[in-house]
Amino acid sequence: MHLSKLYSLPVERVDGRRRGYVLSAICSGGAIAALFCADENEREFYVVPQDIVRTSDCILYRAESRQKVRGTALRLNLPAYDCRGRFLGHAEDYTVKKFVLGSCLISGRSYSVRRLSIGDAVIVGCRDGAAAAIAAKDMFLQAVVGGTQ
Repeated sequence: MHLSKLYSLPVERVDGRRRGYVLSAICSGGAIAALFCADENEREFYVVPQDIVRTSDCILYRAESRQKVRGTALRLNLPAYDCRGRFLGHAEDYTVKKFVLGSCLISGRSYSVRRLSIGDAVIVGCRDGAAAAIAAKDMFLQAVVGGTQ
């Protein structure tokens, strides 16, 4: 399944007392920790994967999470860069299997989520072992010290 499909599905509680839509998927440790949703009255709530019954034609869940879930909100169309700061394109979609992220599609190419650092942009770590988080920090420091050209 793709993350964009999860975003397009309606959300409904099993007992039918609450309906809504997905605002974003909250990611933590390479997996979706929760779906951040809103109902028809714009009241926001979280649904954790353990409470989801099915995801075929709608996201059917047992109950809302009682606690706020922390993590990174996965958004589509984030700008993507390699570890040297070259623009690769935009993060078009993510593959999801049993709420675990597999890969990210960037301008037609698939990258393993293990190589990525996701925030306001997606940074792809280099194959030489440089971590994506270190590359993101280096790019930030270079922009602060060197300014824009």
